[in-house]
Amino acid sequence: MAVLNRSVERADLRREEILDASERVFAKKGYHETGIADIAEELGMGHGTFYRYFKNKHDIAVQVFDRISVRFAKIGLSDVPEATNTLAEYRVQVARILERWLALGNDEPHVLRFFHEHAMTIDMNRMTILVEAYVLFTMRFLANGVAKGFLRANLEVRATAEMLVALIFEGTRRALIAPDAEARQRWCDAGMALMFDGITK
Repeated sequence: MAVLNRSVERADLRREEILDASERVFAKKGYHETGIADIAEELGMGHGTFYRYFKNKHDIAVQVFDRISVRFAKIGLSDVPEATNTLAEYRVQVARILERWLALGNDEPHVLRFFHEHAMTIDMNRMTILVEAYVLFTMRFLANGVAKGFLRANLEVRATAEMLVALIFEGTRRALIAPDAEARQRWCDAGMALMFDGITK
């Protein structure tokens, strides 16, 4: 039994290594331009070894997408929407979430590149589910604010949630093209100011 467990652990580790390498290669070369040989070369393994773990390139791309979705969930879906009781607390909560997005852009830009450049091509249904999960979760934050009186009573919760999610995902795309961390922080700060302070005098 112990031998079987070690074998399963080794297989799991090897799968994770392949997925890590695939993220990097897809981000660098693009999904369509990447072949199994490119991923195998990145790891110094033969094609035959690769096919022990994945059926084909699309199979691995879908699993890369699923791993990225889990990372996105940890960033944006881990706070408790109902935890805030004041606008000041809500502002801190939103800033914390945006800081986690900024950290991902700084530390693992290939993850965002894969998402923005290839996710729709790989599985549009998965992309739709991911965005809808973010919209529904954001609606909880807004509904909490309306219920507790620190957001407008007549706030259009669904439409506002959709716009905020669009702003967040556009921010992650901008993080890829911003020249440096300071530029990315300015974009984040401007988004916070727009959301909480508006643009009127």
